[in-house]
Amino acid sequence: MDESKNDDFFSFTLGTGMFAVPVKYVKEVFEFTSLTSVPNSLPYLRGVMNIRGSVVSIIDLRKLFGFNPSDDLSETSVIDLEVPRENEKPFELSIIADSVDVVSGLSMIAAGSASYGIPAEQSQFVRSVARRGDEFILVLDLAKILKFIESDVEKAEKARA
Repeated sequence: MDESKNDDFFSFTLGTGMFAVPVKYVKEVFEFTSLTSVPNSLPYLRGVMNIRGSVVSIIDLRKLFGFNPSDDLSETSVIDLEVPRENEKPFELSIIADSVDVVSGLSMIAAGSASYGIPAEQSQFVRSVARRGDEFILVLDLAKILKFIESDVEKAEKARA
C-alpha cells in the first residue's frame, strides 16, 4: 500500500507515544466497557469482546510493545479495526488505546533510527514515522502486527500440544 501525505490517519496514544493507523481500516471507536478473558492466552491478547454480534480479539499493543500498561482499562478506548489480508477476507481485531486523538493527514518523514523508542523486535510493526507540528507519530503496519500475532498464537498452540 502506498501512503502519501494526503492519506488520512487515525491517531491515538499508547503510554507516552503517539501512534496512527490508516483511517480506512477503522470500523469504530468506543469507550472500554468489559471483555472476557481467555485462559492461557498470550500476554498482549487481553481477551475477547462482543462487538455488534461478532466475537473480536482485543489486543493490548502496550504489552506487545513492552510498555508497562495498567490492568485498569476503565479509562481506555477500543479501536475496532478491519485489517485486509491477501486472498482472504479482512480480519477484524480491536486494539486498546490510552486515548484517541484525531483523524488527519500526516506527512511522512525519513527516520534515522529504526527503534523508535520501542523494543527492536517490535520496530517491524512500524511502517513509517510522521510529524505533526513538534510531535512524532509512529504509523503502524497492521498487516505485520496481524501476521506476528497469528504466528505467535500458532507457536503457543504447538507448545501446548
